[in-house]
Amino acid sequence: MIRLKKLKWSNCFSYADNNELDLDESTLTQLVGTNGVGKSSIPLILEEVLFNKNSKGIKKADIANRKFNKGYEINLTFSVNEDEFELDVSRKGNIKCKLSKNGEDISSHTATNTYKTLEGILGLDFKTFSQLVYQNTNASLQFLTATDTNRKKFLIDLLQLDNYVKYFEVFKDMSRELSSEISGMQGKTATIEKWLNDNKLDDTTLLPKLDLPIYSEEDEKSLRSLQLEFENISETNKKINTNNYWKEQLKNIDLEKFRNITETVESVDVYPLQTKSGIMAGEQVQLERLINKYEELGGICPTCTQEIDDNFVQTELTRLKKEKAEVDAAKEIIRAEIQEAKVNNATLKDAISQMDEWERLYTSIDQSLPSVVLSAEELNEKIATLQTRISEQKEKLTEVVSENEKRERYNTRIGIIQEQTQEFEEELLGFTSKLSNMEDKLSSSDILKKAFSTNGLLAYKIENLVKDLEELTNEYLAELSDGRFNLQFVVLNDKLNVELDDNGKPVDILSLSSGELARVNTSTLLAIRRLMSSISKSRMNVLFLDEVTNVLDEAGKEKLVEILLGEEDLNTYIVSHGWTHPLLSKIEVIKQDEISRLE
Repeated sequence: MIRLKKLKWSNCFSYADNNELDLDESTLTQLVGTNGVGKSSIPLILEEVLFNKNSKGIKKADIANRKFNKGYEINLTFSVNEDEFELDVSRKGNIKCKLSKNGEDISSHTATNTYKTLEGILGLDFKTFSQLVYQNTNASLQFLTATDTNRKKFLIDLLQLDNYVKYFEVFKDMSRELSSEISGMQGKTATIEKWLNDNKLDDTTLLPKLDLPIYSEEDEKSLRSLQLEFENISETNKKINTNNYWKEQLKNIDLEKFRNITETVESVDVYPLQTKSGIMAGEQVQLERLINKYEELGGICPTCTQEIDDNFVQTELTRLKKEKAEVDAAKEIIRAEIQEAKVNNATLKDAISQMDEWERLYTSIDQSLPSVVLSAEELNEKIATLQTRISEQKEKLTEVVSENEKRERYNTRIGIIQEQTQEFEEELLGFTSKLSNMEDKLSSSDILKKAFSTNGLLAYKIENLVKDLEELTNEYLAELSDGRFNLQFVVLNDKLNVELDDNGKPVDILSLSSGELARVNTSTLLAIRRLMSSISKSRMNVLFLDEVTNVLDEAGKEKLVEILLGEEDLNTYIVSHGWTHPLLSKIEVIKQDEISRLE
């Protein structure tokens, strides 16, 4: 049992500082005030302090009173079974949250974690809390007049069967995914089976390669050479003729003779001999002059005019003539030597010249050329023969290569098919096993999907729930309508319908007067709250009924008060515009200068 005890707040919504409400003081309290004074803000403050959010989705910035611009503070004391708790929340920019248990601080280091701790202590979520603590006639009316789908959704929320819906969606998605996967796998299986059937091999024998025929590349070289010869035949023949001419010229040269001359004859320098011959010629002239002078002497010396001895003259003439004769003889020898040297030098020069000519002729001859000029006809015949032989070789080679390529492609195809066949057979085996497993999963998923559908366990739980809801509603309705009305929830063709009897006669809910409709709505509202308290893990002592009494007549209000006073462990706050009851506690909400307060 959760007992909310004292709520304190400052600067929340239109309220200022130091507001306090004792939630556990009175069984039934009237919360009175005009529209817009802040009556309905109190349940929202409770939601904010306990869950850090509110059912209207109001932003944090709009919770704080803007007039004061200093954030807000909320304090709540409550008990859960035997433990006492105090929750203190403040927000000035960032939220601060302090939670104490039996006087000991059990807050976490963050507000988020503290709220997680708190939710575990309360044992209920925000949605359930809001439905337990705050109710109005619109909620019950919406339930009674809603479509089948929305009515079931309301009951699902009431029963906290959201997980059933989630499970249904999970299993529905699972079934869809499995069906899609199965369909895809079946398609793959069919494709593989078709491939295996279309590519079944009756013979897997591989074909050997043929030996390649002999193909001579020398023939190609010879052909290119002959073709080049043919292209240059005119020029080549011209070169051959030139070669032959020079060869004939070489034949006329006695190479051995000239080689012997160059080996035996030495070149002589005649200049020294010519110099010596010139000197001797000078001596001859001088001697002839002296001889002539002595012969011309008349016995008298022309210089001193003295008489010269004739013997002396004859002796000098004999000496001079002898000396001249020796000079003449020596000069003749030198002349002969000069002549011989000139002849030898000329012979050697001629021999060397002939040797050079031979060398020139020999080097100008192309030894690679044949002696006989080429025949274009013969070359053509050779070229044709080679071309035929090469063509035949190539044709045979092409045939063998083509055949080997065919055999290689065939062998490759056989190998690929064998490999692919083995791979597909293994894959097919795996697909078959997976397909069987997935079909089993799909069957189980379909069963679970059906179980968690609105026609499965959900329908069963809703059917049982509406029986309890029907019983509780009619219990309250009997008191509020003096036994006049009776309500039934009828499940027909998986649809949940609401039927109402007025003194045993069926009547349309929407045809009731506002007072009659208020009794039905209020009965349903109280029944829903009581049912929620019974099925919830945690019971709550506080209930806010907003504007419930506005549509009830005085008799109906009295009956409602009587009923609520009889509710055990429940502190109810009737929120109204101004109706009061003398037996009930009353808290008035007043708003002045845009500031609300409790009185």
